[in-house]
Amino acid sequence: MILPIWFTLLLVIAGVVVLLISLKPAAIVCQIQSKRKDFGLGWKILFALICLFVLGYFLFAYTVTKLEPSIVTSIIPWILFGGSVFVMLVTSMSLKSIQNIEKIAALERHHALHDELTSLPNRTLLYERLKQAIVNARRQGSTVSVLIMDLNQFKEVNDTLGHHCGDGLLQQVTPRLTNTLRNSDTVARFGGDEFAVILPDTDLVGATTISKKIINAFEESFNVEGHKLQIGISIGISVYPDDAADVDTLIQKADVAMYVAKRKNLGYTIYDSRQDRHTLNRLIIIGKLHDAIKNDELVLYYQPILETKGFGLWGFEALVRWRQPELGLLMPEEFIPIAEQSGLIKELSRWSLNEALKQIKYWQEIDSSLKISVNLSVKDLQDSSFLNYLNELFVTTQVDPRSLNIEITESIMMTDSRRAYEVLYELHRIGVTLSIDDFGTGFSSLSYLKQLPAKSIKIDKSFVIDMLEDDNDAVIVRSTIDLAHNMGRIVIAEGVENKETLDILEILGCDYAQGHYLGQPIAANLVPDWIKGDQLQVK
Repeated sequence: MILPIWFTLLLVIAGVVVLLISLKPAAIVCQIQSKRKDFGLGWKILFALICLFVLGYFLFAYTVTKLEPSIVTSIIPWILFGGSVFVMLVTSMSLKSIQNIEKIAALERHHALHDELTSLPNRTLLYERLKQAIVNARRQGSTVSVLIMDLNQFKEVNDTLGHHCGDGLLQQVTPRLTNTLRNSDTVARFGGDEFAVILPDTDLVGATTISKKIINAFEESFNVEGHKLQIGISIGISVYPDDAADVDTLIQKADVAMYVAKRKNLGYTIYDSRQDRHTLNRLIIIGKLHDAIKNDELVLYYQPILETKGFGLWGFEALVRWRQPELGLLMPEEFIPIAEQSGLIKELSRWSLNEALKQIKYWQEIDSSLKISVNLSVKDLQDSSFLNYLNELFVTTQVDPRSLNIEITESIMMTDSRRAYEVLYELHRIGVTLSIDDFGTGFSSLSYLKQLPAKSIKIDKSFVIDMLEDDNDAVIVRSTIDLAHNMGRIVIAEGVENKETLDILEILGCDYAQGHYLGQPIAANLVPDWIKGDQLQVK
């Protein structure tokens, strides 16, 4: 069918309009790539070609007006119109894909630099901003003040009312802090109940004034899940350049001042060079911990890890405890952080590895397939002598390296230590398996995750415990399982406290699980019964 000239021109004009619409997404993509310092030559060429197409369409329309209608002049307009629609679809869909990728990247960076519970900047972002504030202060000849803050009675809230209530309290603390500060200030959550504030262009007088405002803001009680809580705060202050000229020392000195304020119940304390590097309590604990290792006061408890289907025994996670003569049995969270800060973590980790490997060698006489899982600190991986020590330990204990699984937290993903990565890959090479512990609570960055030779991912118990009541936690657990499996990783769920949770994990395809419902941490002498299946409690 031969089209009339007016209809042919109408198709060509419609094609021009569609091509002009295509120019907008193409131009936006070029702008995005320019901001990312990506040359984007292909998109620039495409943009130029679309402009040439528009010119070509006009030339064809002009030519058609000079010709008699024919089969050719009737077919070509349809082809040109279809081509313009194709170009529009390609550019629009490409723009949408690129924008989605940009959003995902921005969201991933946000998660990597912000605390999930409070949405405040985390330690990493705080260090970045403090470093920049110091650079600016050095240029301008001004000062920067740092506040390190710790909540009083927070441990009692957690122990008495539970961690869920403690989390609710932390979420209410956040606006109390931010409302006392300027827009130029930064408040961050360091972890637990510890917060930090950067006060650019603020001297000691200004820092003490703001500290008093924060303390006054905490005089009003908090209402958490029907509980009226009176929570105080202890603040330590340090100032650049009077107290320190670098980020680490400035924070360390504010931390020392904070412990003095907490111990003496002063509200806030200004760092004084006469203060010891550690508070008296910390020094006492460090001394006792050092004696604990020497006097054999440490003990390992072992929690079984089972298959979610069939409940086959994979092995045990070794969990260190301190039988302190005066304080009783202490949990890891009560002394491991101090061990890391004081440098005793190396000695403690090596003791744990030695004990765990000796035990697994004995238990493998009952079941040769068993594995033992041991937690290590990033500082262990940065130790230049660690690999030699571990290899010697394999020789003396006669344990196959494939029997050892090492658990590391997500913090290793954000470290710049090349040595730590080299150690991880060497461990992987000799057969030691690696697990990423507490997955989801730290820097869950896919770009870092794919670089680590980890065989398994352990979902943090904070998501597993509440997944029956909290749909968001259930979504996180399911997504983590799918993600891990797609990346060829095994999934272990922590914190399985009841049959219903175990059933859901089995349905979701979780490979292994551990928790009080499956078995509490037990002393070494009880493990043989577990291996033989005599103590399996699952119903």
